[in-house]
Amino acid sequence: MSITKVLGLGSTVILISGCQSWQLQDIEDLPPTAALPETSEPGVVEIRYYDNLDGVEIDTMTSATKFPDNPDEVDTLTSLEAPENRVDNYGTYVRGFIKPPTSGEYRFFVSGNDKVEFWLSTSSSPDDADILATVPGWTYVNQFSKYSSQTSPYVTLDASQRYYFEVFQKEGAGSDHFAVAWEGPGISQQIVDSNYIHSYAQSGETAGLSEMEAYSLGYRVGFLDGNQGIAFNPEYPPLDEDQDGLYDKWETVYGLDPTNPADSTSDPDNDLLSAADEFLLGTAENNADTDGDGIPDGAEYAYGMDPLDAGDASGDMDNDSYTNLEEYLAGTSPEDANEVPEPSEQEPVYVEGFVGQYYSGIAFDDFVDARVDRSVDFNWGTGQPHSQLSDDNFSVRWNGIFTAPHDSGTNTYRFTVRTNDGVRLYANGTLVIDDWTEHAPTEFQYERTLSPGEEVLLSMEYFERVGSAVAEYRATNTNTGGTLSTPATVKAPDPTTSHSLDSDNDGIPDTWELSQGLSPWVDDADSVSNNAGISNIEAYNSGLDPFTLEEVGTVNTSPGPTEPSPEPAEPNGSITLSWTAPGTRLDGSSLSLSEIDYYRIRYGQSPGALTQTQQVDGAETSFTFGDLASGVWYFSISVVDQGGLASAPSEVVSQQVE
Repeated sequence: MSITKVLGLGSTVILISGCQSWQLQDIEDLPPTAALPETSEPGVVEIRYYDNLDGVEIDTMTSATKFPDNPDEVDTLTSLEAPENRVDNYGTYVRGFIKPPTSGEYRFFVSGNDKVEFWLSTSSSPDDADILATVPGWTYVNQFSKYSSQTSPYVTLDASQRYYFEVFQKEGAGSDHFAVAWEGPGISQQIVDSNYIHSYAQSGETAGLSEMEAYSLGYRVGFLDGNQGIAFNPEYPPLDEDQDGLYDKWETVYGLDPTNPADSTSDPDNDLLSAADEFLLGTAENNADTDGDGIPDGAEYAYGMDPLDAGDASGDMDNDSYTNLEEYLAGTSPEDANEVPEPSEQEPVYVEGFVGQYYSGIAFDDFVDARVDRSVDFNWGTGQPHSQLSDDNFSVRWNGIFTAPHDSGTNTYRFTVRTNDGVRLYANGTLVIDDWTEHAPTEFQYERTLSPGEEVLLSMEYFERVGSAVAEYRATNTNTGGTLSTPATVKAPDPTTSHSLDSDNDGIPDTWELSQGLSPWVDDADSVSNNAGISNIEAYNSGLDPFTLEEVGTVNTSPGPTEPSPEPAEPNGSITLSWTAPGTRLDGSSLSLSEIDYYRIRYGQSPGALTQTQQVDGAETSFTFGDLASGVWYFSISVVDQGGLASAPSEVVSQQVE
């Protein structure tokens, strides 16, 4: 993410950018650098001259490599009026501060030869400067009315403030001069003289601060001293040995050097704010996120948020339904409603305890149902474990993720299962308990040493042949001797939800495997669970139950096309079916026509027995069936993409054939 913002502290200007580029100049060809004075002086301003620049356009000067720091000559003025007839083909640059004698409405006038621009800021900062008056051609000396652009609009000035200004003048050939005049409360039109001007200075100076700026500085100094238990020092300006604009004690507290002026532009905490800006804003230099809201201080400032207010992270500046924090984390602009985070899949939903998969037959023969069992603590006696199962000859697989609950070091956990009859326990896919025999209630144990929060994928398989049925699981921390709550330490993906999480990387999502009787922790994609030889992965990709091969849909794949619309049957027993291709997938991402491989149409003469299948190329959106027997025909359609993922089938539609 790239964030660009210009921050100012006096004359210190820092460009914040996640991606900076620098242009090198041939410094051997430049005049010596003109240094700014360390303090602002009343009654004078500096004038800089740039020689050997042809033409009369001001940008000839401002685009020159020598501008602004390498002038050919530097002089001072005691009023905003330049000497006449210096030389030909040069440019002039003047900057400083104007302080009005009385608060009120003022306007400015410029004259000059050849072209002149007068800029004035609404504050002491150069960042707020704007052009107010210009000489587009040339005028005689102090001729202020030749062009309407020579007169500025009225501006309101405060006598307690100083206002930054700039004058640009470009001379071609012939006579040369410029002047800036003003008028305001108690002042008739006159040249701005030494009583109202101050020179421009480095950022360390504080004499030019407005009353509000001075108050803010004093408050920040006092706040730091109070927080740090430092004795109050009434000296003003505050201590600043290296004249970098930073209070010496603030630099010490935040690990900077009060004798090194260069560290004011450093950024030790990498939050895209320099030390000078951190001091100005009141943020912490050694904490990239002062308010702890998840957005770095520099990013908050760049986007107009408050780096001292944690509440603005949950706001939505551009009203696009994404919070400012969500936009920052996604790398999109919280100020632009046209920039929104890419749709991202939600975290999987988990249930407490195990998901139990119940089957008829003692070898997981026919899948009946999946349900959440918060604990495995069953003694069914000679009763049914499930309403769709008999008292005997059934099997169950419980799947869950055990998480070690201790906080430090390693602890050893004992996993105990007790069953009547057979039992197997898998840990992370490895068989660790195996007694797949008929037996009376018997206890088996397995121990494992785990780190804090370490997870173990558990699968407990069980079968009951005849007689009483018992199935129990518990976990014990051998370090403490305590028996653990199963709902508090075991979780499983919710089989009633859809999510792409695929723990065994077999191409079939965990939630689909759990809900359809497959193992989410073991790669069983190529296994076959039916009598037709269709593998589990083929059943998943086709949206079929892996045991019965009935339509069940898939997870996170394409939505189906719109319901097919059969046209009236023609006399020869044909029916034309048409549909609209889907434009998005279930997760909201786009689906282009080129991604559609084919459509699968299932049809038959009973809505519950669509036994015939027709495959249609993905470029088509209709198909005609011919020579259909008389009677009512029923149709359903699903779409399959180039990756083999299939949608759930559409609603069934019907058409009469005469």
